[in-house]
Amino acid sequence: MRALLLLVVLACSSCYADENVFGPLAMLEGTWFGNSGRSVSPAPPIDTCFTETITFTRMFPVANDVAGNTLYALHYEQYAYDPTGNPLHHEVGEWLWDPATKTVVRIAAVPRGQAVLAGGVATLNGDGSTVLTVEAQRGNDSFGILNTPAALAAAPAVRYQSVFTLDKSGALLTYVDTTTLALVQQGNAPFTHVNADCLHKQTQPTGGTLVPLKCPYLPTLCTTTATRDDDDVDDAAGTQ
Repeated sequence: MRALLLLVVLACSSCYADENVFGPLAMLEGTWFGNSGRSVSPAPPIDTCFTETITFTRMFPVANDVAGNTLYALHYEQYAYDPTGNPLHHEVGEWLWDPATKTVVRIAAVPRGQAVLAGGVATLNGDGSTVLTVEAQRGNDSFGILNTPAALAAAPAVRYQSVFTLDKSGALLTYVDTTTLALVQQGNAPFTHVNADCLHKQTQPTGGTLVPLKCPYLPTLCTTTATRDDDDVDDAAGTQ
């Protein structure tokens, strides 16, 4: 029985794609931790600092027989906590790379009842950093946004943009996620909901007091220190 299980594990490990086929997504794989996060939310406008862990896991190649292309995907899971350690946000999704069209795709689902399929491009900056930019808009047939009936009645998401910047070393990740909400009770007035953070890649974050990261691509983050213990970090990272 143990021999059979070993054979199955070996066979499955060969299913996962080589790192080079992931193109600009390759450096995302692994666990990232940030303690300078900032979120601006509506009703009423709230400016919140947060810490977070994002884990990107390599998936198997996805062959689309109808379209005749193969996509390479990283599954991700994100946990964020407010300064007191209470859960603030959870998100799951995938980043996809289509080498045939040089398209980057992000699929994201959040517990408040909204889902996004966003697409765009990867660009290389002069300093060697890689920028992933994806966008979506409500009503689009390709890259669009879905809202639950409750979200539609209160504050549906109508536009979305996500910009990830990876430095040349692959050890520093910054992002700005911008979602435009239509506030129904205010005549569909637009509100710009922003989440942003600067994260370092690490195999296992350590607990204790963490100094805010110096982030060259995102200077307007929170500047207060945050304290996390090992149990919180393990929970956020999914306990590897």
